[in-house]
Amino acid sequence: MRKSPLNASMPDNTEQLTLGVEQLTLGVEQQMPRSTKGIKAVLNENTVFQTEGIRYSGSKRTLIPFIAEAIKGLPIRTALDGFTGTTRVAQYFKKAGFSVHANDLALYSSVFARCYLLNNDTSPRGIKDKLDHLNSLQPVEGFYTENYGGDDDGAGNVVAKDGKKKPFQRKNAMKLDAIRPEIDRIAENETEKAILLTSLILGLDKIENTLGHQVAYLAQWASRSYDDLVLELPSLIKGTKEYSCTQQDVATLQGEWDLAYFDPPYNTNNTVTVTTRVRYASYYHFWTTLIKNDRPQLVGAANRREDLSSDSIPGVITPYESTKAEHVEKEFEKLFRVTSAPLILLSYSNKGKITPERVVEIMSTFGRVEVTRIDHKENVQRTLTINQQWLGDQSQNFEYLFLLRKG
Repeated sequence: MRKSPLNASMPDNTEQLTLGVEQLTLGVEQQMPRSTKGIKAVLNENTVFQTEGIRYSGSKRTLIPFIAEAIKGLPIRTALDGFTGTTRVAQYFKKAGFSVHANDLALYSSVFARCYLLNNDTSPRGIKDKLDHLNSLQPVEGFYTENYGGDDDGAGNVVAKDGKKKPFQRKNAMKLDAIRPEIDRIAENETEKAILLTSLILGLDKIENTLGHQVAYLAQWASRSYDDLVLELPSLIKGTKEYSCTQQDVATLQGEWDLAYFDPPYNTNNTVTVTTRVRYASYYHFWTTLIKNDRPQLVGAANRREDLSSDSIPGVITPYESTKAEHVEKEFEKLFRVTSAPLILLSYSNKGKITPERVVEIMSTFGRVEVTRIDHKENVQRTLTINQQWLGDQSQNFEYLFLLRKG
């Protein structure tokens, strides 16, 4: 039996899925935890697994040790993270010593990729002075204060002139109005700008008055929202290999990689709902506005960008989030077919539009498949919904890692 690559003691974690395919052995002698709930110690004790990011639906932060175990011993020098999101897995790949290409349609993903992947200096010249300068700016009222800043009515409730809930207290929205244009003025290149923007996003995420997404804000101020906005140096990663990033449909990428890791967005498996439960472009619209700093037309209670406010707008949702399982299956089949990497690792949930069994059937047409099932707690956003029809499948949530060896 293979030895676990994990330095910390990990009790036996994943149950194997009986699907008539080769099963992935996870080193039961190491006693890996049966749930990601028990993975905190592993993350704390293994610096290679430690990544940085924002609160994000579908984050794979706690799955990184299992991803590491799934690819242990495989001939990997170059890796693609095709749906990189906040780049947590791409950050791990870089720390693991791979050359990495990160791709995602989201603009904020490109910013994170420039910060954590394309930059290889853990303390770039002058960056700390610039962060100190940004922190010292005097607050001003502007676009962000007007649309995203609110006051406390004295009883902890959010109040604003337009009667809407707000994600930031006025003092922090005003600080943001001062900082954001200054970043454009002082950044000497795109990588430095990405580092400063990442610092700003991380700082705002810590004081945001939300449940982790930006389509609804809390009616009462969360305790964290009273803290001051402070920009700090991100946890930059030193690297010696080649790193790159793109912002495009992953199926159109041209390149050669030893491993392609895919963590696509997915629609709920609820048969009642007609739209996807999580729409990333809409869920994190504010980060797009912050990066573009473009004063878009705003709509709805959350002041979302109008160009990201509806599923009917081209590009707001991907084919992987289709309400029709056959459309998702077709997209998966195309992705596995056009990807040149001999190794493909797919993350997918049992709450996705197509079943794990069907995923294996599709993958098996391209080669040998190994499956790992992980008991994975769902994002809090799902359990706090006020609309019961969106809850969908109430069964236990599992995250699956499907390893395809093509050929």
